[in-house]
Amino acid sequence: MLAGLVVLATLAVGATAMATVVNQRHTALTLADRTAPTVVDAVRARALLADADLVAAQSLLPPGSWGPPDAQFQEDIKTAGQALARAADTSTAGEADRAQVQAVNNGLLVVYMGDVYSAANAVDDTPAAAAAAGPGADAGVPAGAADADVGLTAVYLAYASDLMREPTGILATVAQFQARNSANLPARGSAPWALLGGHLAAAAALLVLLVFAQVFLRRRFHRAMSLGLLGAAVVVLLLAAGLTALTLRTSHDVDRGVRETTAVACLWQAREAAATVEQDRAFDEYAPAASRAAGLPAATDIQNSQNGQDGVAGADACAGQAGDLAAVQADGAASSDTGYQALDQRLGVLVGERTAVLDDALEDAVPSGGLPWAAAVVTVVLLALGACAFWPRIREYRS
Repeated sequence: MLAGLVVLATLAVGATAMATVVNQRHTALTLADRTAPTVVDAVRARALLADADLVAAQSLLPPGSWGPPDAQFQEDIKTAGQALARAADTSTAGEADRAQVQAVNNGLLVVYMGDVYSAANAVDDTPAAAAAAGPGADAGVPAGAADADVGLTAVYLAYASDLMREPTGILATVAQFQARNSANLPARGSAPWALLGGHLAAAAALLVLLVFAQVFLRRRFHRAMSLGLLGAAVVVLLLAAGLTALTLRTSHDVDRGVRETTAVACLWQAREAAATVEQDRAFDEYAPAASRAAGLPAATDIQNSQNGQDGVAGADACAGQAGDLAAVQADGAASSDTGYQALDQRLGVLVGERTAVLDDALEDAVPSGGLPWAAAVVTVVLLALGACAFWPRIREYRS
C-alpha cells in the first residue's frame, strides 16, 4: 500500500513537471515564432505604407514632376506586401482578421497603386508635363495648364491617401489587425503558476510519503537508513527547486520579449507618424487646395486611435512618442525634406538596434527542447530509487 502511494505520488510529480515545462515552452515559442513577429511585421508594414504615400506625394506634387514615383515607392509597397503576407501566415488572431489583411494585400493596395499611377499618368499625358520636360516640348502650352495639371495629380493622390488613411482604410485595417495580435501577447508575469503549484504540492506529498516510508522501514525491518529513499528525497527537492527557478526565469524572459516587441513597435509607429506628418506638409506646400480635401485624419489622430495594444505594457508610451514627433514637426525641426530624412534615418537606426535586442530576448525566452525529456528521465530515476528502497524489503517480507 505504501509503495503504491509512493509510485502514484512520483508519477504525479513527473507529470506536473513535464506539463509545466511543456506549457512554458509553448508560450515562449508562440511569442517568438508567431505573436511577436506578427506584431512587428504589421507595424512595419504600416510604416512602409506611410512612407510609400509620402514618396508618391514628394515625387508627383512638385511643379515639373512627371513619370511614376521613384524606386523607393515600389520598394516600400513590395516590402510592406511581404510583411503583411508573413503577418497573415503567423497571426494568432481569428480568421476574419487574417482575411482582412489578405484583402488589404491583394485588393486595397492594388486600388491604391492604381490611384497613384493615375496621378503619374495625369502628369505624363498633359502638355504641361511636356513643357516641363525640356526644350523639345510643345511651346504652345496655354497659361494655367500647369496649375490645372497639378490639381488633377493632387486629386488622384488625395484619393490614394484617402484610401490609405481613412478610418476604414489600409492603415486602420492593419492597425486593428496589429492590436488584436498584440492582445495575444503574454500578460506581464504570466506563467503556468497553477501547474507549478500542483507540482510543488505533489512534491511535498511525495516527500512526506518518503519520510513516512523511512520511519516505517526502520521500525519494521530495523534499517537505519534507506539510501534509495534518501536519494529520491534529494532528487525531488532538486527537481522542485529547479522547476521553480526555470519558471521564474522563463516568466522574466517572456516579459522582456514582450517589452522589446512593444519597443520595436513603438519605433515603427514613430516612423509612420513622421512620414504622415511630412506627407501633410508636402500637400500643404504643393497642393494646398487638396491638402485636407479628403478629410483625412492627422498623424496624431492616426497614432492615438490605432495604438490599441490591449494589455501590452508601453502602449501609452507609443501614443506619447507619436505626439512628441508631431510636436517636433510642428516646431519646424523637420520642416524640410532634409529634416525628415535625418529624423527617419535616426529612427531607422533605433529600429535596427532594438530589433537585435528583441531577437536576443526571444531566443533567450524559449526553454530548451530537451527539458520535457529531462523531466521524464528524472521521473524514471525516482521510480528506480523507490524500487531500490522497497523491492528488497518486499522480498524479505515475503520470505
